[in-house]
Amino acid sequence: MKLVIFDIDGTLTQTSRVDEICFARAFSDTHGVNVVAGQWISCPHVSDSGVTQHLFQYHFGRDPHDHESSALKRRLVDLLEEHHGMDRSYFAEIPRAAETFNHLVDNRGWVKAIATGCWQASAEMKLRAASINYQGVPGGFAEDGVARESIVGAAISRSRNHYRRENFDCIVSVGDGVWDVKTAARLGLAFVGVGSGARAEMLREAGAKRVIPDFEDADHFFNCLNEAEAPQL
Repeated sequence: MKLVIFDIDGTLTQTSRVDEICFARAFSDTHGVNVVAGQWISCPHVSDSGVTQHLFQYHFGRDPHDHESSALKRRLVDLLEEHHGMDRSYFAEIPRAAETFNHLVDNRGWVKAIATGCWQASAEMKLRAASINYQGVPGGFAEDGVARESIVGAAISRSRNHYRRENFDCIVSVGDGVWDVKTAARLGLAFVGVGSGARAEMLREAGAKRVIPDFEDADHFFNCLNEAEAPQL
């Protein structure tokens, strides 16, 4: 049995930009500090929990309390829903991602999981908006730790339980960020990047051997999965 683990923003859904905008506003609304979308690009851990910790340390000199993180989560989901109501194009799928995730993976001899730096509620909202059927699929989320390695590790552990496997014949991580490449390298996982133009070049420079622009060419995607290698740091 072969496991493919999908990131969400920029990998399955075109939500990277709206997520940044809504996160920055949610932080400002709940904690009274104006932050600019993308201000956290140098954050050590690019996850909702990691960015929240980073911003709290920077602005308040401490880690957030649970109730402060909870308030931020709720406001973030409210803002995402608000933007979805204004313009659904903010939440479009990466071309053919829904069909690939919902149907083709299972038909090509793979099983699937999700590993995202998003908190679970916002992740599920974005997947629903893009018609991606995540229900019943094991996943790892920002609640599982600030580090991407913790999040992917949680997704793998839940996949072992869900699919009743001690080990998988292979595990391939699919993502669009340089941090996704680095996480795969640190965990020794094969990797397929999603991106075009400058994004694709960044992924290759980070160590990705296989990069696709989207999921339009299903045969090419599954060939990449079968041939995927672990990046080298």
